[in-house]
Amino acid sequence: MIVENHRDPGRKRYSQKTDEELIFTVQEGDNEAFDLIVARYKNRLYAYLLRLLGNPDEAEEFTQETFVKAYINADKYKPIAKFSTWLYTIGTNLVRNKIRNIKRRPKVWSLWNHNLEDGGGWMDIEDKTQDSEEKIDRERLQGFIQQAIEEIPGKYRIAFVLREIESLSYEEIAAATGAKMGTVRSRINRGRKYFKTAVAPYLKGDSRFKENRI
Repeated sequence: MIVENHRDPGRKRYSQKTDEELIFTVQEGDNEAFDLIVARYKNRLYAYLLRLLGNPDEAEEFTQETFVKAYINADKYKPIAKFSTWLYTIGTNLVRNKIRNIKRRPKVWSLWNHNLEDGGGWMDIEDKTQDSEEKIDRERLQGFIQQAIEEIPGKYRIAFVLREIESLSYEEIAAATGAKMGTVRSRINRGRKYFKTAVAPYLKGDSRFKENRI
């Protein structure tokens, strides 16, 4: 398990470094730099894996494993791709086979959490509810959205989540999945169709949801 080092001197020393500069520092044997990488990416990576797996315990396990593999293989990182793409590639590869067998119902999770750095962009969920009954209803809708994502076949789901939720470029998705650009575009489009079909019964007539990219 990755344990973060919270020594202030190290944090201050590395806080202005880019992700790529940090991983190069790790390659030179400085473990404190990796602590900051974990701090920067743990929430975002966990959210991504949770969207794919639909199970918090598995998402936590795969998040830890992704960081362990990234640390062990730090010397293999080359500046031909962004560090974030390289990290997502590791996480994606870990769940590529697992995702085909997931049949569990998801726990409620807000996919488009406005606290995330990137935001979703593909669908805006605006929470104006104050009444507890309305909040429960909103949670149900969010649960249906998570379920809809899990109903997307695995190879389309990965591309869909990377594009529509994580906002990666087509080039970055191709690098993360090892697929050609044409395949990436096709998988994203297929994922969108599966998603729209799955959520249509739940979103019909609900003004809190507005599509803005399809």
